[in-house]
Amino acid sequence: MKKIFFLLFIVSLLVVNAKAQVTIGSQDAPTPGAVLELKSPLNNLGFLPPRVTLTRPSSPSPLTAHVEGMVVFNTRVSETDTLQAGLYYDSGKRWILLSTASSFTQSWFYMPSIVFDTSSTGIQLKKNLYQAFQEQFNTSNPGDLVINSTGAPEKVLANIPARGDLYYYVTAYDPNVFANISIDANGVMTYDIINQASDATFINIVFVEKPAK
Repeated sequence: MKKIFFLLFIVSLLVVNAKAQVTIGSQDAPTPGAVLELKSPLNNLGFLPPRVTLTRPSSPSPLTAHVEGMVVFNTRVSETDTLQAGLYYDSGKRWILLSTASSFTQSWFYMPSIVFDTSSTGIQLKKNLYQAFQEQFNTSNPGDLVINSTGAPEKVLANIPARGDLYYYVTAYDPNVFANISIDANGVMTYDIINQASDATFINIVFVEKPAK
């Protein structure tokens, strides 16, 4: 009995090993090198991946964590979060749209209007650009001068790119008013005010979402 049991055990191992490659939809053996092959008997069926609603490229949600190699079909479209409807794979750190994974693509937008106090001069002043952006688009405070259309949510953007998902630029400014401008990786701008602003004073601030890695 022990010999028979041992023989059956060996045969079972061989069967399991033979089934390490699987074909679904046909009794044919899978293509060599493929651990899984899907076949449609009439060649009229497709593969439907799980459909999910992503929140932003850097967030694993609705999954609990980033898993390198995970593939889903995203149904959420958001210009601000640079999300499109389509297949995404997980790099282990962020979601990447499959159709643009091999190209350098970026989404950029101007900083919304904010106030700089130029009533007096000063050096090493600071303005948290990301926080100002977040306060305008990700909160709804009583008294805010925000008018929304019928049925529109109170928050302009329910989800915005994370602080570390953006590059920050000052593309042009009035050198008669601003000087010694710098921006750290968290979107905090340091600057000097050397004169009061005039009607022609301006400063252009641009946010750029970091390319997929």
